Amino acid sequence: MSTRPPTAGASRPRAARRPILVLGLDGATFEVIDRLSPTGRLPNLTAWRAAGRSCPLLSTRPPMSFPAWSTFMSGLGPGRHGIFDFTQKVPGAYRIEFANATHRSGDSLFARANGAGSPILCLGMPATFPPEPVDGLLVSGFDSPVSTGTDASSASDPVLYREIADRVGPWMAPDLDEAAHDDGWHERAAGRLLARIDRKTAFALEALRALRDRGKPPELAVVVFSESDTVCHHFWRDHDPNSPRHDPSASAVRRDAVSAVYERLDAACGEIREAFGEDALCVVASDHGAGGAAKRVVHLAARLAECGLLSRSGGRNGGGFLGFDALARATRDTALRVLPPRVAQHIFRRARFAAARLESAARFGGIDWSRTAAFSEEVNTQPGVWLNVRGREADGCVAADDYERVRDDVIAALREWTLPGGAPVVARARRREEVYDGPHVDRAPDVVVELALDDGYGLSLVGTPWSDPDVASVRTLGDDELAGGRGRGMNGTHRQEGIWIATGPAADSLEIPSPMNLEHVTPTLLRALGIDASTDDTERATTRDRVDYTDDEEHLVADRLRALGYLE
Repeated sequence: MSTRPPTAGASRPRAARRPILVLGLDGATFEVIDRLSPTGRLPNLTAWRAAGRSCPLLSTRPPMSFPAWSTFMSGLGPGRHGIFDFTQKVPGAYRIEFANATHRSGDSLFARANGAGSPILCLGMPATFPPEPVDGLLVSGFDSPVSTGTDASSASDPVLYREIADRVGPWMAPDLDEAAHDDGWHERAAGRLLARIDRKTAFALEALRALRDRGKPPELAVVVFSESDTVCHHFWRDHDPNSPRHDPSASAVRRDAVSAVYERLDAACGEIREAFGEDALCVVASDHGAGGAAKRVVHLAARLAECGLLSRSGGRNGGGFLGFDALARATRDTALRVLPPRVAQHIFRRARFAAARLESAARFGGIDWSRTAAFSEEVNTQPGVWLNVRGREADGCVAADDYERVRDDVIAALREWTLPGGAPVVARARRREEVYDGPHVDRAPDVVVELALDDGYGLSLVGTPWSDPDVASVRTLGDDELAGGRGRGMNGTHRQEGIWIATGPAADSLEIPSPMNLEHVTPTLLRALGIDASTDDTERATTRDRVDYTDDEEHLVADRLRALGYLE
């Protein structure tokens, strides 16, 4: 049976439990923490590691925010909870839809804590929109489809959210266009990331106070900061002098940006823990790690074409459908850059360009399906290859009897793909059932791809520029492209190893597996709360009705994902 959270205001007799505070630092890595700890810039994290327990926390495959945080809060892998990326290919169609929390199977950590009588506070966790009803307060993360940052529609309790926001401002505000990158952008961005941390800290402190004033001090509080991820995407090359994308002329502000954000996050963690109560168990964790990007980008569709597995339809731009949508999207992007935000959003909401249609055209347009055995969405967030199976896809040409043979051909083509000099492009290419298990494995590409490192730095998968008649499957960036951006990847990329730090009473008694991965987080926290930690899917099927984004909401989510660099 599924556990339903009680309605707000409900209470039930129960034994007292030791409260737990979880501080989520998106994309945080011990590589940065280990470098800064000896300098004294991270007094809290350094002391907590020394007094408690710490270890790497392995992410999902791929190590990306939507599937990773979904695993973090459900205790289930992507094949069981069903979230593999920000978007999902529609079964039987060459198009995508935007994923949200109602697409996830399994009750959340918050629902299970509520069901056992524990009020909760959750702020800023991705993949939680629309917010589920909780006893306490849940405010969704950057996937909230609003144009002005989070607002009351992003909260489980809109009235309480407004009370807090009226005092300290919204949890999230659109104060940084991460796709702009004009002169001086990095210097401005470094300061705004610090201001974001301060604003979120103030919101968290006020939320704790407000819940206590209502007689509902949270027994489980989870506060997620995204700034540790953002700063690594945009400033890793300035932070790391060995990066192949390093800019030796970078300003002192740029060179110190990663360290400054970690330092401010350390202070924020200390403030929130003090307010929550230092007698509580405190956990600091990340959904994945971070590292530098290589100077090369790769084009998976171009590789499939090189091997005769994918064919383009006529025309340099791959046909009229793709050309029209590419033009529409380029026009829209230009307008969003030059017009005031409210004016541009109003115009395009009225124009009703469907964001999912534009993304679908960019990923699947211009392909001759009658001569294509395999294709890729070419998204760095979910590298993979789909087979064009007859009877499964709209214009499939691969017979069911040939499925495994063609899949073997794809895997061989990927394993033989090399960089100049002979190093591999792909670390692993595996059948999806070798990577995932559970009822949603068919949502994953037929072949799951893990890109190799190029001398320790991450390769970026970007869309093939078919307008170039001489396009190759591997491209070395020019010196003017190293900061990153559309078609270039970001200069910092994700890594498999995140962080886990547990300190305070009961930290030593936690049952920590070795190695520890995100699937272990929910049962570990539930056991620490004294709650049944069973992960039986049949007993914990989700009770939420699926709700898809409207066209307007899709636009806003797509804009935010594109600004974050996750969509081309």
